[in-house]
Amino acid sequence: MENLADRVTTKEAARILGITDGRVRQMILKGQLRAKRFGRALTLSRSDVESLRGRKTGRPKKGKQAKSVAVGKLRKPRPKSLGEIIAESNVTPWTEADFERAAEIGRGLFEGFAEQVRKWRDQDQLLEAERWARPKL
Repeated sequence: MENLADRVTTKEAARILGITDGRVRQMILKGQLRAKRFGRALTLSRSDVESLRGRKTGRPKKGKQAKSVAVGKLRKPRPKSLGEIIAESNVTPWTEADFERAAEIGRGLFEGFAEQVRKWRDQDQLLEAERWARPKL
């Protein structure tokens, strides 16, 4: 069985840390403090609470600190360079062979498209010739 002299309640922990009881409970829920139940009360290790005594555990005070936090959140991020974007992604940069293969595929696509345009042009010329050859009513 654990010694209860080494345990403190949430209210005692709040008094030691200089914060509210509710804030201590929030810290327990967030996992910042470990607590155990003793009946209906939550108890904390006195050494855990003492180790947090020097740290800032509450919200920033109103004034300059609060404003600097708010300004930092509103600042627009610097645009990333293409190199940074590629470095963050799982995309690998193209090699010379990749560029050559893309050019080959592109030439094939362009030649196929050019051939189709020629066919459309020839069909259009035939239709135009037939239209002029028909007698007007």
